[in-house]
Amino acid sequence: MAIFYLLLFLVVLGSALTLSLTVLFRVETIEVKGESRYSAEEILEASGLEAGGNLFLTDVSAASAAIEKTLPYIGEADVRRVLPSEIEIEVSEEELAGAVLDDTQYILVGVSGKVLDRTAEKPENCPLVKGLTVLEAQIGSQIVYEEGENRKVFESLSAAVAECGLDKVTELDVTDAYDSTLLYNNRILLEFGAPTALVEKISFFQTILERGDLTDQDAGTFNLTVYDSTKRGFFEESLAASSAPEPSEPSEPSEPADPASSAAAAE
Repeated sequence: MAIFYLLLFLVVLGSALTLSLTVLFRVETIEVKGESRYSAEEILEASGLEAGGNLFLTDVSAASAAIEKTLPYIGEADVRRVLPSEIEIEVSEEELAGAVLDDTQYILVGVSGKVLDRTAEKPENCPLVKGLTVLEAQIGSQIVYEEGENRKVFESLSAAVAECGLDKVTELDVTDAYDSTLLYNNRILLEFGAPTALVEKISFFQTILERGDLTDQDAGTFNLTVYDSTKRGFFEESLAASSAPEPSEPSEPSEPADPASSAAAAE
């Protein structure tokens, strides 16, 4: 008798499992949320998901990875199950960190280090990145730089710029890892010195701008190399110029103008 009930239980359990896989929890709708340059149809196609499958057998992790790989400007694709019969795909765009010159092309890199595109011309309002050697740059994959302090400083600096929300960045130069610079609005060169407290240094510069201590007409060098010990920066007026190469001659970047000798301290 015990064997009979055990077999009956297994039959019922098997029937319930079969029912749940074939009838219950079938994917009826797939909804795409969030803003990006891609259409909902493109995102759905990249995910490989289709209605009709079982909700719990759907590989949401694989779908997420496929979207982020196929559509490089998608920074994050959150694919999740919603009971009883829906899958939600929520996407967000990758923020552009800068353009790295590679021979006659610009490699557009996101803040996560993912290669977003290759272009013959640098997009407007996209920082030029100098001082890095690119080893591999496949669109949709992580860019591979030559190992060294320059790479680490660039990652820290680009993350700090993104965290502070600093716009109008013309150039990031990490040629010297312990004397990195940022060209703001093609007219103010920020000198960071040691790659420490980058968020605080940029925030301090933003405070100076917000207070109006530096105007839209000011051009020169803002020295933050002693910020760690003094919590101050020093502005030296000069005629700043962009060191970004012209699109028609991407292989011959020019250098920013030398700062003038007059100086002013900003507290």
